[in-house]
Amino acid sequence: MLIDLVSKNGTMVLNIPGRPDGTIDSKEIAVLDALTAWMQSNGEAIYDTRPWKVYGEGPGKLDTREFKGDSIKNLGVHDIRFTRNKANTVIYALVLGWPAGEFVVESLGTGSSVQAGKIKEVQLLGTGKKLKWKQVADGLRVELPNEYHPKADYAAALKIFLT
Repeated sequence: MLIDLVSKNGTMVLNIPGRPDGTIDSKEIAVLDALTAWMQSNGEAIYDTRPWKVYGEGPGKLDTREFKGDSIKNLGVHDIRFTRNKANTVIYALVLGWPAGEFVVESLGTGSSVQAGKIKEVQLLGTGKKLKWKQVADGLRVELPNEYHPKADYAAALKIFLT
């Protein structure tokens, strides 16, 4: 939900209910721990970013008019959300899940109506690894490293450098 909201220039309020003595229970701690783990590796794609030309692509939609937690279940590895840095030299593509094998980011293709521009490098945040990728007419084709699996695999965050 956080990724979807940020891609649309929105914000998210996180409400953690406390007990009368100020402590929180193990379920809330687990949520905070998971969010913290993901943000430590991928926060660059969230903090100090701006919306890109399009908020995202893919079949899944999130109902953000009011909190509807079940609508998150509609999102998956075929859904991608975008942010960018202030200078517009880096696009972050956040794949909402952890795809197996090659996947395609259609909005970043040379034939896309979005006209992203020419890509010079693609990295997986949290690793600094350069990925196997190719920008073609139908999209940016990317393959994640088989040997790497993150602690928090809610979304694979790609850092895409433009020329």
